[in-house]
Amino acid sequence: MLQKILNLLRDKRGAKYFTFKEVLDGCIRHNFIALNASIAFFTLFAMVPLILLIFFILSQWLANSDFALSQLEIVTSRLLPQISDQLLSEVIDISTKQLSWGLILFGILFLATTPLTQALRLSFIQILGLTKKNTYLKNKLKDIFSVVAIMFFFFAYIFIDLYLQKTTLLVNEYVPIFKYSIVTFSLSLILMTLIMTIFFKFFMPTRIKKMHLILGGLITSLLWFTLNDAFGFFISLSQPLGYFYGSLRNLFISLIWLYLNTGAILIGAELIAALHKQELLILKQLFLLKNIHRHPIINKLMVLYGKRYKKNKVIFSEGSQDNDLYFVIEGEVEIKRSEEVIFTVNPGEYFGEHALLHKNPRLMSATICSDWARLIRIKDIKVREMLAEDPKIAQIFMFNMAEKLQKLL
Repeated sequence: MLQKILNLLRDKRGAKYFTFKEVLDGCIRHNFIALNASIAFFTLFAMVPLILLIFFILSQWLANSDFALSQLEIVTSRLLPQISDQLLSEVIDISTKQLSWGLILFGILFLATTPLTQALRLSFIQILGLTKKNTYLKNKLKDIFSVVAIMFFFFAYIFIDLYLQKTTLLVNEYVPIFKYSIVTFSLSLILMTLIMTIFFKFFMPTRIKKMHLILGGLITSLLWFTLNDAFGFFISLSQPLGYFYGSLRNLFISLIWLYLNTGAILIGAELIAALHKQELLILKQLFLLKNIHRHPIINKLMVLYGKRYKKNKVIFSEGSQDNDLYFVIEGEVEIKRSEEVIFTVNPGEYFGEHALLHKNPRLMSATICSDWARLIRIKDIKVREMLAEDPKIAQIFMFNMAEKLQKLL
């Protein structure tokens, strides 16, 4: 695995490299530290009402509150290992009091957990580069419905943990060649990846390919397993915090632990977003890389958007409604106005941006003047997506346009 990552970092030519780089750039662009901190805080804030809801439903369904409590103890000890005892004691204290589990209390508990689902929804919108839609009421109803979804994921996690041990014992009984730890890890990883895939499918605000969701779920699950294995080391490093935080040390450690675990979700979301925008990501390199017309990634771009033209081929004429952008890979293109050559576009340069930005008919015509040429045609909607999503692309685009206009004056 490590060797594959190193090879990926060395090979700066393929789509995989640019996808991996986009994950890192996306974390920086979306202010990963602040975004993750808000989700970790809302997770801590929503934990008590969420566990109360789950405890009540489990105890009613299974008619065994002790069993429900033992399963919740497993979940909370992994999510909030340092304060799980205090948290569950509060849950027991509240649940043993003669409170009416009516619609009012249920509504309060649901509303108390909605800030978490809202933070998740808005984070994924930001990561995917989408715009916030719907009214406040629709978004709030969606957040309440999302609480039900999160409860479902909690239930799935609890029962996977409950039956996993039985499954691995059964496998080892009939196939003793497998080690218990290997079977447990493999089944846990598969089932957790499935849960996270469904989680991303539900929370992602746009349609995403299944394979991209699976990869995001797999990365999140692997990060979680790595964090669980490293928890003992993490606790040993946090011992000095007792000198500074005193009795609040456990709360501080749990908040950091939540921060690390929610960070795994955001990294999975960043990977899904990078895979979802892979074609757009490759198109960005036309503006970001120097001598892009000589870069091997051009071969993939030519397959997706390229075409070969012969001499004297008219790409567009004056007055045409074509608003697309054209990038010259090989050959030369003459830009004319009333049959007068205004300038020539060489390999590595593009043309057609004026009509794209203003959505006006073409003021000039474009004709192939070399023996042949290879051009990449980018739809105007794709260019607008790039400009809206990445300020760096917009800056480069506008700078080149200003430089071209200066030559015409």
